[in-house]
Amino acid sequence: MDALWVPAVAGALAGLGVAMPLGAIGALLLREGIVNGFRVGAAAAAGVATVDLLYCAVATATGALLASAIEGFRGPFLIASGVLVVGIGILQLLRIRRDPGSDALEVGRISALRAFVRFFGLTAINPMTLIYFIALGGAVTARSTSAAGPVVFVAAAGIASFAWQLMLAGAGAAFGHLIGPRATRIIGIAASIVVIGLGAVVLAEGIGALATR
Repeated sequence: MDALWVPAVAGALAGLGVAMPLGAIGALLLREGIVNGFRVGAAAAAGVATVDLLYCAVATATGALLASAIEGFRGPFLIASGVLVVGIGILQLLRIRRDPGSDALEVGRISALRAFVRFFGLTAINPMTLIYFIALGGAVTARSTSAAGPVVFVAAAGIASFAWQLMLAGAGAAFGHLIGPRATRIIGIAASIVVIGLGAVVLAEGIGALATR
């Protein structure tokens, strides 16, 4: 069990890192809660988190299949993954200047099922989510010493993502109209720092692996 807390924490941070930036999806979730209430907002949150879970599972499973092939190149692989994740975090920081609601679609009154499908589709077409999880999921798989490690990583990422999306839906239902640009900017910065920190840890692992060869 001691070996599982690392992928559990990494998965939770990965899920938060991909979920926290308040871009178009986050703004839409807040509006969904305001317009249609918590039940429909929660369904929309589940749609977003489901995509995050599936992308994380695919990326981690792919990493598991390639783990034996890349074992001899573990150091360079981890370094490349770390650089990629740090780069994603830096890009998120650069995008904070944009109005998070500027490119959001208008939210109308819809059912819970339609909200789930709609937000599932909107999240699925974002390629950065898959790239992010490929980099982190593969890195975690490559360094995991437990067969259950990748499963714990995926589950933790999915739960953390859903918890954050659900919080957004609840905030929208309660007082979403009071959340201003300043709070949005602070959350975006915090999320980007989490992503950059994850990438830095993976990068350090890769450098350490090269140093011990």
